[in-house]
Amino acid sequence: MIESATESRPHDPVLLVVGIGASAGGIKALKEFFSRVPPHNGIAYVVILHLSPDYDSKLAEVLQTTALMAVTQVTAPTTIVPDHVYVVPPNKSLEIADGTLIVSEITRPEQRRSPVDVFFRALADSHGSRSVCIVLSGTGPNGSTGLKRIKEYGGLVIAQDPNEAEYTDMPRNAIATGLVDLVLPVGDMPPKITAYLDQVRREGSSSSETDSSEDPASLRELLTLLHVRTGHDFSNYKRATLLRRIERRMTLRSTPTLAQYAEEGKIYLHGFANTSMGSGHWNEAGHSAAAEIIGTQLCRVRPRG
Repeated sequence: MIESATESRPHDPVLLVVGIGASAGGIKALKEFFSRVPPHNGIAYVVILHLSPDYDSKLAEVLQTTALMAVTQVTAPTTIVPDHVYVVPPNKSLEIADGTLIVSEITRPEQRRSPVDVFFRALADSHGSRSVCIVLSGTGPNGSTGLKRIKEYGGLVIAQDPNEAEYTDMPRNAIATGLVDLVLPVGDMPPKITAYLDQVRREGSSSSETDSSEDPASLRELLTLLHVRTGHDFSNYKRATLLRRIERRMTLRSTPTLAQYAEEGKIYLHGFANTSMGSGHWNEAGHSAAAEIIGTQLCRVRPRG
């Protein structure tokens, strides 16, 4: 089943796209994952399976045995629609631009060696914070570079629990970046993604700068601690942007109040010395620490003024 892009495609500002990367052992994990995904949750899924062409060619029909929504192998420019699963054909590269999946010949070594990284970066560039990436069972580091782009744009990064994965290299390499938001068994991922979509929708419908999570004293305390421990001063960044990032982290951790989140942040940051390198530069440890608290690598957060 192939769906081609149309010229009059409307842009859905809250369409969440989930990119899933896997290799060895990934088919089992994918079947389990899609058996738990409800058929009408308003989310689109794109699967990049880095295996031999013999496996890839049958992936769509294999996943359709457990998926409760349509599964399509992309062979032409295809408009992404919600409640649909898309898979890449054998020996092809898959990218995304302006809400359309684009399949092409493999022309660069990275497309063959690290197709998951290639797609994660394209997904982040196209959908920003409306992107989720999942790293499942597999060998090697595929996915661990591309997920950084997802994080930079404020998207959600998930890795399969290595204790469950048949092959642990891919999830372990992802976790080692320090940028993974959630480490979960496959069956626990779908509800977390749905909760993230709900959060994105709330942000999109809110016209106010703050909501019930506003707590000036706790926010000031948290930002001061981040400054001391990471060397980066967030006090002049847009408050609405910071609160959105923090609210996402609170949702993921089921933390009800900003005051409680600030306490958790203090515990997390306790082991970090001042990592500032001076004059606006700071090292990787400080970068990862702030990303863990704020939920972004800050490359997309703009200071006021």
